[in-house]
Amino acid sequence: MMPSPRNAGSFSAAFSLSIATGLVLAACGERANGPGDAATVDSAADLGAVDAGPERDALGPPDLGNPDSGPVELAANAGESSYAIVGEEVTLDGSGSTGAVAYRWDYGNGERQSAPSDDPVARVVYTSAGRFAATLTVLDEADRTRTDTVVVTVTEPLVWRPRQSSTVSVARDRRTAAVVVPDADLVALVDWDEDGSFRVSRRIAVSAGPRTVAIADDGTVFVACQRAGTLDVTSLDGAPTRSIALGRGTRPFGVVATSGGGFAAALGGTGELVIGDGGGVTARWPDLPDARGVAELPDGRIAVTRWRSTDDGATLTVVDPDRPDARESWSLAVDPQAGSDTEIGGVPSYLHQLLVSPDGMRAFVPSLQAATGEGLFRSGRPMTFETTVRAVVSRIDLRTGVEDFEARKQLDNHGFASAGVLSSHGDFLFVALRGTRAVERIDTFDGSSSGNLQNVGWAVEGVALSADDRFLLVDASLSRELVVYDVRDLSDLPEPVARLPTVESEPLSADVLMGKRLFNDSLDPRLSRDGYIACAHCHLDGETDNRVWDFTDRGEGLRNTISLLGRAGAGDGPIHWSGNFDEIQDFEHDIRNAFRGLGLMADADFHTGSRDSTLGDPKAGVSADLDALAAYVASLDEDPESPHRTAGGELSESAARGRSLFESAAVGCASCHAGARLTDSRFVASGMPLLHDVGTLGPGSGMRLGATLSGIDTPTLHDLWLTAPYLHDGSAATLEDVLTTRNPDDLHGTTSGLTAEQIADLVAYLLSL
Repeated sequence: MMPSPRNAGSFSAAFSLSIATGLVLAACGERANGPGDAATVDSAADLGAVDAGPERDALGPPDLGNPDSGPVELAANAGESSYAIVGEEVTLDGSGSTGAVAYRWDYGNGERQSAPSDDPVARVVYTSAGRFAATLTVLDEADRTRTDTVVVTVTEPLVWRPRQSSTVSVARDRRTAAVVVPDADLVALVDWDEDGSFRVSRRIAVSAGPRTVAIADDGTVFVACQRAGTLDVTSLDGAPTRSIALGRGTRPFGVVATSGGGFAAALGGTGELVIGDGGGVTARWPDLPDARGVAELPDGRIAVTRWRSTDDGATLTVVDPDRPDARESWSLAVDPQAGSDTEIGGVPSYLHQLLVSPDGMRAFVPSLQAATGEGLFRSGRPMTFETTVRAVVSRIDLRTGVEDFEARKQLDNHGFASAGVLSSHGDFLFVALRGTRAVERIDTFDGSSSGNLQNVGWAVEGVALSADDRFLLVDASLSRELVVYDVRDLSDLPEPVARLPTVESEPLSADVLMGKRLFNDSLDPRLSRDGYIACAHCHLDGETDNRVWDFTDRGEGLRNTISLLGRAGAGDGPIHWSGNFDEIQDFEHDIRNAFRGLGLMADADFHTGSRDSTLGDPKAGVSADLDALAAYVASLDEDPESPHRTAGGELSESAARGRSLFESAAVGCASCHAGARLTDSRFVASGMPLLHDVGTLGPGSGMRLGATLSGIDTPTLHDLWLTAPYLHDGSAATLEDVLTTRNPDDLHGTTSGLTAEQIADLVAYLLSL
């Protein structure tokens, strides 16, 4: 789809000129002229911009060159493109031109030389940041002209070398990079030579679930290991790996190596920022819900992203290590517009990174935008495949901490911008587009797209640039490759310089790996139309997006996204709040309908018997890829450790009292939430699950498969500490709400007679599960 006016601009038509990489494209869709390939004008008068007046004759006779070889061919050469700082003098040198007797420069900023000169060199001062096309016109004795354009990219002073958490990190003063492989519990190190020869130099075993890696200036390597709850510390030089224990259920994700020589890490499980050095943690900042990405700001403060936003907006928190009580909250606004084929409204979510510009004035946040206002119940408009989610990049003014909302860029035909990296001058932003296996380059001056890399690999998780901006290193996480591109010239779609295997042997079985790839993909037309929706866009990492979606047009209602962790596919019984699926293969219906994919099953197979109905004839065993998708979802059989238990995994005294209440006949929770999985979910008749009306149904609850909704399937209570809001419609913000304001008639356990202390004990137990 074409971009809307707010995000207008394209690679072919926009003025997109990569100076750092030597790429010069045309302004307004016309090709810039290089030496020997210049535009020809019959006379100076025809040129318009150049006077053919008396001063032209005063330049003297032409240089006819060597008489033995004939006259020198007229050619304009404006020199090499360059960078400059606002307010500094820039020298433009056309002395490489041939056959010329006069030169005239148009500086590209609305100013030009008043008349041709015999001096090929001109000097100009640019007073604002931007990309300026300086055009040189040369003339020979016969008043014939040639032109050539050189681009000067002008930035504010560069004051910062950005430090942000990422799955791939490049060492600052050596040609080395590190990339994490979460499924294999390792970090792969990659080296390269000046000529661009790349190799995997070493693979380092680390603790379970490495998510991001950061290389310090001295070669120390910090790795945030989510499942293990540790920060592993190793070295580029081969020092033994050691672990800093961060605590049960802390779930560290983002880590950066700070300019002071230590680290800063975000703990998503406990909602904390920790700062420390190689010896351990030295300070903690609490009350940072869903902490995810980390970035150091030029003034030494640390910014932490909230991974999953609330419906009120996305947030980032900035803390000052020197002032423990000082913190700021930055927000990304809810976009109120109605969805269309070009843009959608909604709230940014899945905030993995904050990317600080080298000029210290701007920051960029890649994310997914969730159209929370769409749906028949909420807006009267049904959600479509292109109005549900969309990749966006938001921009924040670092001087004020305020988002420039009008500069938020929506990326058409992409569902999730997972990561990014800025060029060393901050003029280009490379954005990883996870589901569509792509990387797009954005001109940060005007927000236009200025080149892209396609078919990079499965689940693009992170990107990094070499110090000279020549090589882009892309973590194609589920291809198990670090893919390298030479990005000096994106005028043609480049081929990878190297595809480096990050593992020696695949840690997952073949069917689970394929299923995980399909789960995270939106490029395959069988899965999704136009690249927008992947299973992972609501269940990233198998978790919940903490969103309540309006599925009224699907014959359901308001539905709170359920985490898949620990549920082993259909291991807990019927699937969804209304029990409308009985096998993971039933997601073929979502793929074909909501995602508008072609389907993983052949049409003839899908329409055989009653397979084209949920709860119909089994789909298992018909499509290898659909079975692989189910195998991956079934592999999610581990519940994350709760941080609300003791270090040894025991219940607190309050939680132990709450367990007694939970299991008591008087309160009655265990009558439905029974057994190891704390659920009585099952089918009691063909296609009919056991449903309970616990007083939570309301106007937005909708239907079940287009018919009456009589109750709700009993969900497991495991991972409640990680999955707010609660109930099928997300109407309970807290567990206290579930037990009190959302249970006024004691239909959901007999809780009205409990004291405030007993409610607190019961909540403590539920959070410990």
